[in-house]
Amino acid sequence: MANSSKFEFITHSSSKYIFTRMQNIIWTTRGLGLPFVVESDSGNLLGELITLYQPHKPLVINFTRITEIDDHALDGFFASIKSSNRKIIIIDGSHLFNRIDQLRKGESIKISNDPGKNLIVLGNDKRVNKIEIEAERRKVIDAFKKTAVKKCLEKFTKKRRLSSTPLIATGEFNSNKLISDLKSFVWLSTFFCDEVEQIIEQQQIEKPKLLSASLRGAPFAAAIGMLLGKPYETIDHFGPKHKIFESDFINRIEKGTNYIFVGDFCIGGTEIKLAKTYTEMKGSFLNHAIVIGTHIDPIHFEDYFKLYSLINLSKLRLVDYSI
Repeated sequence: MANSSKFEFITHSSSKYIFTRMQNIIWTTRGLGLPFVVESDSGNLLGELITLYQPHKPLVINFTRITEIDDHALDGFFASIKSSNRKIIIIDGSHLFNRIDQLRKGESIKISNDPGKNLIVLGNDKRVNKIEIEAERRKVIDAFKKTAVKKCLEKFTKKRRLSSTPLIATGEFNSNKLISDLKSFVWLSTFFCDEVEQIIEQQQIEKPKLLSASLRGAPFAAAIGMLLGKPYETIDHFGPKHKIFESDFINRIEKGTNYIFVGDFCIGGTEIKLAKTYTEMKGSFLNHAIVIGTHIDPIHFEDYFKLYSLINLSKLRLVDYSI
């Protein structure tokens, strides 16, 4: 029986589909040196996944941000489809249809492209319910995020003051647990990327640069920067326990840069407000921030910045906060 752990690391499962992400397969096999290019070892791992992991379910592969495929990268992929007869659905990959079709190299595998839905379907059955796929995908992503956040919660025996805000609480979220759990870190970084990319596009942000202001946010900012091909910067630390002014940072004037703050959890927003002050002292801007989870409604920060989060902590009702 095949070891399924490596496949569970790169997939999410619903009752009807298996979901994976090409960039995460690349990250698993080759790191983040070239996260936009599919090479043979990544294609071979994808081929193993097709053959060995829950082959009775259609496999949905997200090709977001993939721009190139090497000449022999899909040899194992097509060999696995032929031997397993599994239905494969590629989403966000229509821009690569001609290249994928070329790399089929004459194999008698049916392939169809639906540019309107941005779908490529491989296999005998061309029927695809994109609405159902998106609903299932959203369901498993939401469940994964909630589970990850719940696992990193550290409960207190009694209410006590948090280190970074004047609030007292029944517990706090320890993002180090997310960073040290590789599946949580890889997939949360991916979901961060989707949100950051959307923010940049919808808000028409020019000269974007990611900024983290703690060693907890730094790994996420770095991963997002490499996955998106965007510059990033980390300053340690803006919190109340460290010196506030770091002259080397302030002296690096970057007029016109639009910083996007990347952090772990926003309970009071102090760290983001301080980061905004720093960027303005450099002649730059910080009008957007994104975190894993926020307790306070983002509307309360609208005078300072637009706050986005992967999950709403108040809806989870895991921690009781008070002043």
